[in-house]
Amino acid sequence: MLSRFRHNFLPSCPYATIILGLCWFLGVSITLSNAQPAVNTTPEVPLNEIQHVLITTLALTERGLQDSTGIHHVVSTRLEQAGFSPVADAKMPHDITVRVKCEERKSKTGPGKHRKGGHAMSSGSRLWQGPACLISYRQQGKPALWSWEVRTVFEEARKAAKAAGATNSGLYALQELQAQLSIDNFPLYLAAEWGQTDRLINLFQQASDQLDHRRLILQLLGPLSSPKVLTTIQKATHDPALALTAIEALGNQGEVAIPTLVEVLDTPGDSEQHMASLQALREISTHSATPVLFETFVQQLQSSDPRMQTIAVRGLGSLGNQGAVDPINALNVQAWSNPSTHAGMHALREALNDTLYQLDPQAGSH
Repeated sequence: MLSRFRHNFLPSCPYATIILGLCWFLGVSITLSNAQPAVNTTPEVPLNEIQHVLITTLALTERGLQDSTGIHHVVSTRLEQAGFSPVADAKMPHDITVRVKCEERKSKTGPGKHRKGGHAMSSGSRLWQGPACLISYRQQGKPALWSWEVRTVFEEARKAAKAAGATNSGLYALQELQAQLSIDNFPLYLAAEWGQTDRLINLFQQASDQLDHRRLILQLLGPLSSPKVLTTIQKATHDPALALTAIEALGNQGEVAIPTLVEVLDTPGDSEQHMASLQALREISTHSATPVLFETFVQQLQSSDPRMQTIAVRGLGSLGNQGAVDPINALNVQAWSNPSTHAGMHALREALNDTLYQLDPQAGSH
C-alpha cells in the first residue's frame, strides 16, 4: 500500500501526486517495486478497547509527494503520550489504522463529524483552502465517517513562507503543520470518538496542572456514559475552576445527572453556576419528562433574574406540560407590565410568547 513508501521522497510529478494521494485516501492498494500489500489479520477489537494503532502518513505539496517522516514521528509521539501503542510497521499486529494526510493546499473538505464544544477551527473548515492535515481512521480496512482537521494559522502558504524568509512554501507549510500537530488535541478527540472513557479519565487525572486540558476532557466526557464518567464530572463541580465546564458536561449525561444539577441549583453561591445548572436541566428536558424537571422550572419562574426565568420558561416549553400554562401566564402579565427595556427582559418576553404558543396556541395569540 502507499503506506509502504510514505517515508520516501518521490520526485515531483503533479499527476502522479494526485493519483497517489487519491489512491492513498481511498485505500486502494498500490505496489511499488517488490513491496507487497500488508494485511492485518488481527481480530477486530472493539473501539473502546483500541490500544495498538498503526499510523500511516502522507505529505503533499504543489511540487509533489514529500517525505512525511517528521509528521509520522509527531503523530506517533502524541498518541503515545495519550497512552496508545503506536505501530509503524503494517506487518505488525494492530487494532486500527490512523491515517494522516497533510497538504500545502487542502483538497478535501474537512471534518465529517464534530462533537459539541469541539475544535475551535471546525466551523469554517469547509471554506479553508490552505495547509491542512486530515486525520481519519480505518478498522479492518473499513473507513469511518469521523475525521479531524488540523490547520496552520495562515491560509496563504506562499505569502507566509515569504514573510518567514523561506524559499520553499510547500516544505514551510508542512513544517508548520507538523508544529500544529505537536500541540493539537486530536488524540483526545480520537479517544472520545472511540468511547474510551477510562483513558480520558486517566488523562484528566494526570493533567492536574493543565486547566484547559482538564476542561476539554470534561467536555468530551459529557456525551459518554458510564458510572465512572458521571462520578468524575460530579467531583469536578466542586472545583471552582472546573465547575462551569463540569455542569455543562452534566447536561449531556441525561437523567442520571438531574440530582446533581438540582443540588447545585439549590446550593447558595455562584449565580453563574446556578444559571449553568438550569441550562443543563433545560438541555435534558428536550429528551426527558421526569417530574422533577417540571417542578424545578416552575420554581425558577419566581427567580429575580430574568435570565433564569427565561431558561425555566424554555424548559417548560420543551416539556410540553399543560400544567405550566397558568404560572407562565402569570409571569407573562408581570413581564409585560414591567417597563424595563433591558435585553434580558426582552428575551424573557420572547420566551414567554413562544412557550405559551407551544402549550396553548390560542393563549399565545393574544
